[in-house]
Amino acid sequence: MTYTAKITLKFDSKSEYTGGVYDDEILPEEHITMEIPAEDLNSMQLFRFFSNFMKAIGHNEIGIMKGACYTAFNDMHSEEDMRRIANEFDLKLAEDYDKEIKKLEEEICSLEAKISRLENPDNPQYTDEEMDAMSSWNGLTPGSTEAHEKGCTCPWMDNQEMPEDRKWVNVSCPIHGRKTTA
Repeated sequence: MTYTAKITLKFDSKSEYTGGVYDDEILPEEHITMEIPAEDLNSMQLFRFFSNFMKAIGHNEIGIMKGACYTAFNDMHSEEDMRRIANEFDLKLAEDYDKEIKKLEEEICSLEAKISRLENPDNPQYTDEEMDAMSSWNGLTPGSTEAHEKGCTCPWMDNQEMPEDRKWVNVSCPIHGRKTTA
């Protein structure tokens, strides 16, 4: 048994525009037909075919790429599937990128605090860099339920009404307290 298949894309346009300075630029008719044998096409080849057709009828590369990305990354797909595709093409989803940036910013802040403490080992007060590092809270707000579940010993009730950047911190808290260097 022989199996054959083909895909045909057809574009027909007619313009009855008359009068004006652009008459010599407008084609009165345009017909584009593209065909491809489809017995063994994979999805990449099929998208390449659609891309070539879209270029032939006037779409630009950026618009075509946006359309392909929208096809893959939209709320009609599961996050798990989108992550698999993103990983295959070494992409990061926006929410992962934001988390990565926040993590790196906290790491920089923490390193600055450690350097400051090394430069001022006998300072009885927190240095500005240590205060900045403490205000990032290692991703957990002092006194919050989530922080307490992870071992935070900062005051719970005292921190409930405090603004996010003005929380009470227990100096011996394993998450938010002063870190000693060995």
